[in-house]
Amino acid sequence: MILRTILFLTLMLFCCGAALAQRPGPQFWRKLGCEPFEPRTKLEAFEDSYGTVIIKGFTRITTIELRGVRIDAVEIRQTGITFLAKGIVVVLREGGERPNENRAFVDYEELDPLLNAIDVLARVDETTTKHPGFEARYLTKGDLELSVFRQTRSGTAVTLRTGLCDYATVTLTLDDLAKLKAMIQEAKTRLDDIR
Repeated sequence: MILRTILFLTLMLFCCGAALAQRPGPQFWRKLGCEPFEPRTKLEAFEDSYGTVIIKGFTRITTIELRGVRIDAVEIRQTGITFLAKGIVVVLREGGERPNENRAFVDYEELDPLLNAIDVLARVDETTTKHPGFEARYLTKGDLELSVFRQTRSGTAVTLRTGLCDYATVTLTLDDLAKLKAMIQEAKTRLDDIR
């Protein structure tokens, strides 16, 4: 009888220990996915539509070349519905051994604030703050991030980043930032022409 009790308690100890070992501690908690549950832009909302025909028209901006950056003017609509979403898609491609490509959607309504932010970012320098180092950043709803910062010896640099978890980042100069602004402005003009 005592031997049975000891065996039973030992078996229970092993079973309970195994069950407790299966629960992850706080260090294992993480988000379930990198994509947000709800689309943050109108273009993303159409991109994830199911059970309907989506018509997408786009124009690739090719008048200006910027290494690692592609901009498309995009309009998306559903068949049978007059609702239209338009904006731009910014695609960044990192080079190297394992090339990485990621994109960000920017709705038409965000284009003017984005262009204004590029103007402000281009003017940020060491006179903007009393500290020797500086950084300025702008983020759109669709995860396009522009950052301007002081490099130690080379002056000011610009980075573009897209994505939530699997980022793609491209480093630019201030001259390249002006080219990016011209590409976005041209895409906006193309979208204005299709009204």
